[in-house]
Amino acid sequence: MAIVTGAGAGLGLGMTVRLLDEGAHVVAGDLDTSRLDRLRHPNLISLPGDVTDPTTADALVSAALDIGTGRIDALFNNAGIALFAPAEELENAQWDRVIAVNLSACWYVASAVGRVMIAQRGGAILNTASGAGLAAVTDGLAYVASKHGVVGLTRSLAVDWGRYGIRVNALAPGFTSTGMTESFREQAPDLYAARASRVPLGGRAGTIDEQVAMALFLNSDEASYTTGLIAVVDGGTHALSAGYSPRPPVAL
Repeated sequence: MAIVTGAGAGLGLGMTVRLLDEGAHVVAGDLDTSRLDRLRHPNLISLPGDVTDPTTADALVSAALDIGTGRIDALFNNAGIALFAPAEELENAQWDRVIAVNLSACWYVASAVGRVMIAQRGGAILNTASGAGLAAVTDGLAYVASKHGVVGLTRSLAVDWGRYGIRVNALAPGFTSTGMTESFREQAPDLYAARASRVPLGGRAGTIDEQVAMALFLNSDEASYTTGLIAVVDGGTHALSAGYSPRPPVAL
């Protein structure tokens, strides 16, 4: 039994589909569940709700316990939003919303699921961080702060809950092809190309499937001795010093 938040699109939807393909029962939450509802899968329950409200976390847990075996094996804590603006123009309401969705809600869901996992003495939690959780991004103050918070939350929970057999890791995606990045490509093709050129591994954006593969591994039994890991999946971008540029891809 798995819970996925932010499951209505992008990475969260990709996680949900792969879990269902693997035979898992999934409770998937999002503000907009229309894409999830169209899956019409017998092992899927979709719950609309705002994860910044702690009662939403409780509802996800209740649904998982009601339809499953009384256990929650995995949480994919993926809900998040991005907002970019110069720091001097960032409004308090914008800051509050980004921190609420990306960090506070991450804790609300982890806390609710954690109570179950502590009682059952085991489970795996994966929080979606970002490359922006390890380094700054221009005009991304609130987003960067929130994702640095997710990294700290992940490491702290890994340390605190390891004694219960609970593993807590984070996925830190880099430049990845989603609906948002595709809009970026259409609206600013030159900037998109420049961004892609910064990726050492092929000068391209990653795919949802490449991110999901790591996510499923980290919450699987194959990663049974892995906890507190911030798994950066970014084609080598974080490994490259900002003062240098990668060589262009070689034609194969």
